[in-house]
Amino acid sequence: MLVLEERFSGSFRIEPSSRHEVCDTVTAEAGQSLTGVLRSGVPEDSDILVVAHDDGLLTAPGTEVGPHRTVAALRAGTGPLALDQLGSLLGSLEKADPNALATTGATLRDAVAAAGGLVLEEALTDSVAKMTSAAPAWSRTDSGSFVPGAVQSAPTGLQRLDLTSVGTTVTGQVAVKGWSVVRTRATGTARCQELFEKLSGLSHYPLVLTVEDGAVTDMKATEAGSAAAAAALTELFAADRGHAEVTGLEFGINPAAPQLPFNSESNAAATGRTAASVHLLLGSLPLNEFQIVLDCATSSLTALGGTAPLAGAGTAAAGAAPRRRMNRVTAASCGCH
Repeated sequence: MLVLEERFSGSFRIEPSSRHEVCDTVTAEAGQSLTGVLRSGVPEDSDILVVAHDDGLLTAPGTEVGPHRTVAALRAGTGPLALDQLGSLLGSLEKADPNALATTGATLRDAVAAAGGLVLEEALTDSVAKMTSAAPAWSRTDSGSFVPGAVQSAPTGLQRLDLTSVGTTVTGQVAVKGWSVVRTRATGTARCQELFEKLSGLSHYPLVLTVEDGAVTDMKATEAGSAAAAAALTELFAADRGHAEVTGLEFGINPAAPQLPFNSESNAAATGRTAASVHLLLGSLPLNEFQIVLDCATSSLTALGGTAPLAGAGTAAAGAAPRRRMNRVTAASCGCH
């Protein structure tokens, strides 16, 4: 079943599939929540893809999803390129290979467990940060498969290393550069979108963060573009110091996921030009209003005392992923049909 925000109601169609007995499209009315949609007669054993910009349609409690429904939520951008961007995201869902993602994730976790500590380095800015932990803990291990029981963000392919446990230390300088992701505990998207736009200069210009005892204590902008991002983060930290806490490293392991110029989870899941991308995670939901995912596109992650990159710059991007057919959904102007 395809659930569409009203603005996209005339832009998509579902091609028939032998996998499903019934393929249907539901248009959510303005202001309607995903919980409301799920309560309105959607079969309890449905496979559901939600396409929306409104946060209310992208999340629902597990109790509303139920143990037999599989719900994937795809965030849409805004503006004249929204449908083209959605076409790229839909294409990535079709091309992603869950088995390959599961293998990549397991290999990465094993490498981190054997590392004895991690070093994140960026040559251009001479930034070096060290991270040590008595026992590395993973707070998210996205295997690449959509499973029943909860709403999952699409595309899949993200691993999160927890850096908040007792005995974990994070100290040094981290260069962040690339497209960010801003998550929020709030139901509205206006403040979230505003913060994302202020951080968008990082897509071209790096910002160096000084981290002491697991918290950002200083920032150095390299260009005017990153100065705006530094100002936005400084304001955010002043309002709630919890946003300055380094809570994790996120790794994108999906080579089919695109990097896009809007606030999409695809930016966190994508590998970009590497085997696995590296992102610095600030803040924690729901303790803080926002959780910020900052790309470290030009940095390399190595084991403490090692030289071979485990993730980030210096790792080779994987070849084309094997094609895995899904029940195809197309957008009228996306160029994929």
